[in-house]
Amino acid sequence: MHPLAVLVYYSRNKLKLAPIFFVLALAVFGISLTGVLSGSVMDTARERLEVYRVAAQIAPSFRQGHTTIEPALKSDLRRNPNIAATYPLIRVSTYLPTLSGTTSTFIFAVDAEVMPVLLERFDLQLAAGRLPRVGAPEIALHLGVIKARGLKLGETLDPEKDSQERLPAKMEIVGVLQGPTVLSLASLEYVARRSEFRGYARSLLTLPHAGERVAMENDLRALDENAVRAFTYSAELRRYERDFASLDAMVWAINAVVILVLSLLVGLLNLIYFLDRMNEFGLLLGIGYPRAFVIRRALIEALALTGAAWVFGVLFSIAAYTWLNAWLFEPMGTTLSVLNWRALQFTLPIPVMVGVFAAGTVVWQLLNFDPISIIERRD
Repeated sequence: MHPLAVLVYYSRNKLKLAPIFFVLALAVFGISLTGVLSGSVMDTARERLEVYRVAAQIAPSFRQGHTTIEPALKSDLRRNPNIAATYPLIRVSTYLPTLSGTTSTFIFAVDAEVMPVLLERFDLQLAAGRLPRVGAPEIALHLGVIKARGLKLGETLDPEKDSQERLPAKMEIVGVLQGPTVLSLASLEYVARRSEFRGYARSLLTLPHAGERVAMENDLRALDENAVRAFTYSAELRRYERDFASLDAMVWAINAVVILVLSLLVGLLNLIYFLDRMNEFGLLLGIGYPRAFVIRRALIEALALTGAAWVFGVLFSIAAYTWLNAWLFEPMGTTLSVLNWRALQFTLPIPVMVGVFAAGTVVWQLLNFDPISIIERRD
């Protein structure tokens, strides 16, 4: 290997390079953490929308006296060629602990004969227990909610004993549902006749024909908003993106400040290391190496170190988040989003900005460097 090769310099100066390397690697981990935590919060919120990817909900608007869905509208929906079926629905909810606090998770109260249809449509399986009986205060709760809250089959969701409970009446857990969509089921007959649920909207659940979800949503968008409100996937997704846009902007602003400070710090360290290597650069220039060669070599050193530290930081972050998921978060019923593309984007400015500051510091010094002062020992 050429004695002036970058790897030779690295192998002979491990202690000098280690501080910068590990500072950059930890910076990647720290900045990715903001993306992972905010992304996990956003993913949890978005999970609620997955219900509407399979079925839409039509509820009374409660405007201008519209407290129920008109029979004529129900007939029109049943005849709609894009809608496969409509079912009476009362949507209630319970709470779900998340990284940012508690959020609500849906419970669909439907007729007993509709429950198997929804299990098939939402790709849910009855992992334990049974489905709620007709007219009984029972619930088949999703496994994600059970794990997150530390519940067991046979326990009761009781608002009198749990101040966070969003159900207005106690219900017994008789079944455990498992699948990609966090959805729980209850008996419509029970919910509809209980006075505690009187304020909940009597809605319709609409299931599209295969491949007709977008067409169905377009039809529902044309309904009179003064009479009904349509909960569709596209509409709820737009609302979700609007609500979380400010969170994204805040995370980017925080990371920008951290990256700027980090870049200045690394640039200062590179300046210190450069002053420590003045004899080396002076001798190279003094024995005839072109200034462009010395500058190129210094640039390669700075950029290679920055790139290697970024790669190491990403790999370390993936390992750390995987370990945290396996040993901490998944047993609690939640999951960190690890390093998806969104979180990775937050780390990309690190090698770019740090590389520019570090390389810029060295190049500026070399362009104004006088090798004669080294040869004459006037440094």
